[in-house]
Amino acid sequence: MLNVNPVAVFSLLLGLACFGMGARLLKSAAAAKRTARPDDPEFVLDPTREDPPDDEIDGDGLERGFMLLVFGGLCLLFAAISF
Repeated sequence: MLNVNPVAVFSLLLGLACFGMGARLLKSAAAAKRTARPDDPEFVLDPTREDPPDDEIDGDGLERGFMLLVFGGLCLLFAAISF
């Protein structure tokens, strides 16, 4: 029978969750930057399109996403050592 350390399983799941959330934050930040571009050809050519939202794009999402990826990597490293 396979004996699995619960700490390794927990850190593996936590690392995967951090990778997922970090990737989603980085993807969201990149998408928000693309939609806020005023030189978008679709926006320029389609006068009936609404203006882009005035949401501020800050670096917080980028920083959080990067730190979640780093923390997820550390959790996965700890999980690998624990097995």
